[in-house]
Amino acid sequence: MIFFCFSSKDRHAIVEAILYHIRNYRIPVWYDRDQMLLGDERNYKNFVEGVENSSYGIIILSPNSIQSHCANEEIDLMYDKYLNGSMHIFPIFFNLSANEVPEKYGWMKQLVYKEILPSIDVYSTCNHIICKFLSDELIQHESQSLISLEKRMKSIKCDLFILSLIQSYLELDEKNFNSRIALLYAGCCYIEFNYDLHTIPSYYTAGFKKLFNETKLSLKVDLRDILMIESLFLLLVSTVVISSFTENV
Repeated sequence: MIFFCFSSKDRHAIVEAILYHIRNYRIPVWYDRDQMLLGDERNYKNFVEGVENSSYGIIILSPNSIQSHCANEEIDLMYDKYLNGSMHIFPIFFNLSANEVPEKYGWMKQLVYKEILPSIDVYSTCNHIICKFLSDELIQHESQSLISLEKRMKSIKCDLFILSLIQSYLELDEKNFNSRIALLYAGCCYIEFNYDLHTIPSYYTAGFKKLFNETKLSLKVDLRDILMIESLFLLLVSTVVISSFTENV
């Protein structure tokens, strides 16, 4: 789950735009307006249900959040989790340059961070977050690249259509972005209509549908779009196609 840390004063200026993109991928998030109601015990909801149960955290550091007591409490807890290796932090400096970040938050500048102004589209920033989330999930699987997946599927003789699609994909020029994404999209659709998906997370399928609905696969060059749909395809094949095959052998 991804925890959002921010000042309420930045909610409409940036937070909900980031939330919109990540939610469209159906990735689970902890967002105060969804989980907290009037009269709830704030510390428990925020710190136990929120920070403690999340493996990822987005910190939107801004002049407003620097002045926010609640945001600073969350940042301190998130920093402790970062230090013990139980939370990956995505630092976003909003209306704030890295040079303006106070010394207290200097540790965030040691990470890969983004500087964002109100005029900047957050789409690319969200892609960074989603790619990291999916790549971490892939680590749990044997095949973490299409080359290794092809070898595995050949060795077990599993779903010749998917195998043929992977082989065609690997023959494409790396710069042929639209063809690569179109093939992977076709593979994801094939899996959706030919396999039982009820046991997998919804973000395995939501991602490729979002990409198609928003772009109709006519994309500007963005390597993270490729990385995202590659990751989703790998996850679908590993958890659905190969698992289905090995269960029936």
